[in-house]
Amino acid sequence: MPIDVTKPSIARMYDHLLGGQGGYASDRRVCAQLLGLAPGLRELATVNRAFLGRAVRYLAAQHEVRRYLDLGSGIPHQPHVHEIARDTRPDTHVIYIDTDPVALGQSRLLLAEDAAAATVLCADIRDTAGIVRHPRVAGLLLAGLPVAVLFGCVLECIPDEEDPWALVRDLTARLPSGSYLVVSHLTHEDPGARAEVSTFLRQALGRHWGNVRARGDVARFFTGLRMVGQDTPGDVARWNPGHPLQPATTGRGGWVQYGGVARVP
Repeated sequence: MPIDVTKPSIARMYDHLLGGQGGYASDRRVCAQLLGLAPGLRELATVNRAFLGRAVRYLAAQHEVRRYLDLGSGIPHQPHVHEIARDTRPDTHVIYIDTDPVALGQSRLLLAEDAAAATVLCADIRDTAGIVRHPRVAGLLLAGLPVAVLFGCVLECIPDEEDPWALVRDLTARLPSGSYLVVSHLTHEDPGARAEVSTFLRQALGRHWGNVRARGDVARFFTGLRMVGQDTPGDVARWNPGHPLQPATTGRGGWVQYGGVARVP
């Protein structure tokens, strides 16, 4: 798949915010402009990554989850999801799903010698029907074992008019009973701040960006599910079951990575 280095990529931008070195000038330029609008977003990328690690570690150790779908998995960063889970569940298998050619290429190179641990798929997360029809995903679901679906800072890429809430409902409805949904999502309670950043990113990324959302809109992703580790969705920096609460992130200009973990009935 050809790479147009003149156009920024959300996967490469996120990698850059995490300290990665693989981005192009277009990615670095847009990140610099984005941080001018919302300076706390570099730290929130790290908050998101740490939350996903804690969630996977908890689900593997406390709920014996061995199967994961990582949607919009992005450019690999250590420790990887399969490595975290395999610390306690050596027979874990993770399916990483993305469309970015750099993310796919690096993931496949990394996992070329460990097919038992992970599969890398090129698929748009909007295409839930196509994803669940893929033989690897279909086999994972038909096994009937709990599956954890990870949406780590990726549902922002789907605009409201494409109904990301229906996408999440559709996918969770196909999961075996006792599966889990993990969501983190960039939020702000000021409509003006949300609109400014969302408009900027849509201009930079086109259809690859949707909306920053209010916390109440993110809470809707968990409708009908039972929260795990907290009673309601919240600041994911504080999600840490069985351990002292982490510092809140609400002081960083109002930007918060919001979400949580929920169990599918």
